[in-house]
Amino acid sequence: MSELTSLPNIAKKMSGQLQEVGIHTAEQLKEVGSRDAWRRILERDPSA
Repeated sequence: MSELTSLPNIAKKMSGQLQEVGIHTAEQLKEVGSRDAWRRILERDPSA
């Protein structure tokens, strides 16, 4: 399992979505921010 799944509220599916948009670690998620990360996911998959 990735480091992302050790974070609260990040399950396998969300971890996979984050990795698809280039976010692979908790540190990267912190740098990007949750709102921008979600925006990236929605750009890639509007049905998310």
